[in-house]
Order: sequence, then C-alpha cells, then structure tokens
Amino acid sequence: MRPTKPRLTVLVVGWALLALLALPGCAGRQSAQRDAGTPVTVTERDFGISVDGRSGSQQRKSGDLRFAVSNRGPDTHELLVVRTNGSRLPLRADGLTVDEDAVKSATVAVIEGHDAGTVKRLKVHLAPGRYVLFCNMAGHYLGGMHTELVVS
Repeated sequence: MRPTKPRLTVLVVGWALLALLALPGCAGRQSAQRDAGTPVTVTERDFGISVDGRSGSQQRKSGDLRFAVSNRGPDTHELLVVRTNGSRLPLRADGLTVDEDAVKSATVAVIEGHDAGTVKRLKVHLAPGRYVLFCNMAGHYLGGMHTELVVS
C-alpha cells in the first residue's frame, strides 16, 4: 500500500528534521576531538629529546596536552615529565640516573621503556610552571636526553 500524499509529506519532513538534528551532534563530536588537547610531538634518540622538531626549552599554554612520543632509537627509551624549579634533577647514588623517588611528588607522567621505532601516546594536564622531559635509562639523562617545557 502506497502512502497518501499528506502522509508522504510528513515522512519526508520527519526524515529531514532528523537529519538536521543529527548534524550538530556530529559536528560537536568532531569539535570535542579537536579540542581534546594541544598536540606535542616528542622525539627521542640517542642522546637527545626534541619537542616539535626543536631542541632546547619550549613553551606551551597550560591545559591538556596530547604527547606523541616517538623513539627514533636505536636504544629503548622512556619519558618522564617532572615539574621542577629550574634546577638540575637529583641523581641516585649510582650517578647515572635521576633519583625518581626524590622527584616522585613532582612527577606528572611516565611512559615506560619503549623500543626503537615505536610511538607512545599520552594525555596530560599541565598547570603553569617549568617541566623537564627526560629519559632515565642508565646514563641517558647525563648524556643529554632531557629538555625543558615552560607552561604559561
């Protein structure tokens, strides 16, 4: 049985309204995904760390940051994000690694050791302040695998 003309009109208008109501919902999800944090690309390699392709101190606005940490090897690396007052981090008695117990209360995030050629992702909320990003594998911090991130 074919719908009558008034019934067909109601069906078409109903579907059109449904489609219009669905569009803002889709756009809202896309906006939320875009606003889910500022992307930060971190590259680790023997023996250095760069942020967005640049070495040395970098600056970001406070809020949610989405880190993509790429290990360009050849060794396994990890990444620790520690809030600091700008001074050097304390070393363990071995003199080769940062004393993670001493900076535990200031540690914001950790990516455990990951192999060369891998990328790890991490979302962190950073308040204004100074942060050190570093690898704490034996000798890596001392070898230069650290950089500063200043958050305003």
